[in-house]
Amino acid sequence: MRTVVFAFVAVAATDAFGAGGYSAPLMALVVLVTTYGILAGNTCLDDLDNLRGDLGEEMAATHYGKGILDRNISALKAISSVLIGLVGLAELFAILT
Repeated sequence: MRTVVFAFVAVAATDAFGAGGYSAPLMALVVLVTTYGILAGNTCLDDLDNLRGDLGEEMAATHYGKGILDRNISALKAISSVLIGLVGLAELFAILT
Protein backbone atom coordinates (compact mmCIF):
# COMPACT_ATOMS: atom_id res chain seq x y z
CA MET A 1 0.00 0.00 0.00
CA ARG A 2 2.84 2.39 0.73
CA THR A 3 4.11 1.86 -2.80
CA VAL A 4 0.73 2.87 -4.20
CA VAL A 5 0.52 5.97 -2.02
CA PHE A 6 4.05 7.08 -2.96
CA ALA A 7 3.33 6.46 -6.65
CA PHE A 8 0.12 8.52 -6.45
CA VAL A 9 2.03 11.35 -4.75
CA ALA A 10 4.72 11.20 -7.45
CA VAL A 11 2.12 11.33 -10.23
CA ALA A 12 0.33 14.24 -8.55
CA ALA A 13 3.62 16.11 -8.16
CA THR A 14 4.52 15.46 -11.79
CA ASP A 15 1.12 16.71 -12.88
CA ALA A 16 1.27 19.78 -10.63
CA PHE A 17 4.84 20.83 -11.37
CA GLY A 18 5.23 19.41 -14.88
CA ALA A 19 4.56 20.97 -18.23
CA GLY A 20 0.83 20.29 -17.91
CA GLY A 21 -1.56 19.05 -20.52
CA TYR A 22 -2.31 15.54 -21.68
CA SER A 23 0.34 12.91 -21.01
CA ALA A 24 -0.28 9.34 -22.20
CA PRO A 25 2.58 7.86 -20.13
CA LEU A 26 1.33 9.57 -17.01
CA MET A 27 -2.20 8.28 -17.65
CA ALA A 28 -0.86 4.77 -18.18
CA LEU A 29 1.06 5.04 -14.91
CA VAL A 30 -2.08 6.11 -13.04
CA VAL A 31 -4.07 3.19 -14.47
CA LEU A 32 -1.25 0.77 -13.64
CA VAL A 33 -0.82 2.04 -10.06
CA THR A 34 -4.58 2.00 -9.46
CA THR A 35 -4.90 -1.55 -10.76
CA TYR A 36 -1.89 -2.71 -8.76
CA GLY A 37 -3.20 -1.03 -5.61
CA ILE A 38 -6.59 -2.69 -5.85
CA LEU A 39 -5.22 -6.14 -6.69
CA ALA A 40 -2.33 -6.10 -4.22
CA GLY A 41 -4.46 -4.65 -1.44
CA ASN A 42 -7.12 -7.29 -1.92
CA THR A 43 -4.51 -10.05 -2.00
CA CYS A 44 -3.08 -8.88 1.31
CA LEU A 45 -6.53 -8.78 2.88
CA ASP A 46 -7.32 -12.23 1.45
CA ASP A 47 -4.19 -13.53 3.18
CA LEU A 48 -5.41 -12.02 6.43
CA ASP A 49 -8.78 -13.70 5.91
CA ASN A 50 -7.00 -17.02 5.32
CA LEU A 51 -5.05 -16.49 8.53
CA ARG A 52 -8.32 -16.15 10.41
CA GLY A 53 -9.35 -19.59 9.19
CA ASP A 54 -6.09 -21.13 10.39
CA LEU A 55 -6.16 -19.71 13.93
CA GLY A 56 -6.10 -22.35 16.60
CA GLU A 57 -8.09 -22.02 19.81
CA GLU A 58 -5.04 -20.91 21.77
CA MET A 59 -4.10 -18.20 19.27
CA ALA A 60 -7.73 -17.10 18.87
CA ALA A 61 -7.86 -16.43 22.62
CA THR A 62 -5.02 -13.89 22.44
CA HIS A 63 -5.55 -10.17 21.85
CA TYR A 64 -4.12 -10.56 18.36
CA GLY A 65 -6.46 -13.44 17.59
CA LYS A 66 -9.48 -11.56 18.89
CA GLY A 67 -8.53 -8.53 16.84
CA ILE A 68 -8.15 -10.60 13.66
CA LEU A 69 -11.46 -12.36 14.21
CA ASP A 70 -13.32 -9.10 14.91
CA ARG A 71 -12.30 -7.37 11.66
CA ASN A 72 -14.80 -7.13 8.83
CA ILE A 73 -12.41 -8.03 6.01
CA SER A 74 -15.06 -7.84 3.27
CA ALA A 75 -15.96 -4.25 4.17
CA LEU A 76 -12.29 -3.32 4.46
CA LYS A 77 -11.61 -4.76 0.99
CA ALA A 78 -14.52 -2.85 -0.51
CA ILE A 79 -13.59 0.44 1.15
CA SER A 80 -9.92 0.08 0.19
CA SER A 81 -10.74 -0.71 -3.44
CA VAL A 82 -13.19 2.18 -3.74
CA LEU A 83 -10.79 4.70 -2.19
CA ILE A 84 -7.86 3.64 -4.37
CA GLY A 85 -10.13 3.73 -7.42
CA LEU A 86 -11.34 7.22 -6.53
CA VAL A 87 -7.79 8.51 -6.13
CA GLY A 88 -6.88 7.01 -9.51
CA LEU A 89 -9.95 8.58 -11.09
CA ALA A 90 -9.14 11.96 -9.54
CA GLU A 91 -5.59 11.80 -10.90
CA LEU A 92 -6.85 10.88 -14.37
CA PHE A 93 -9.24 13.82 -14.21
CA ALA A 94 -6.41 16.12 -13.16
CA ILE A 95 -4.27 14.96 -16.08
CA LEU A 96 -7.07 15.50 -18.59
CA THR A 97 -8.02 18.98 -17.37
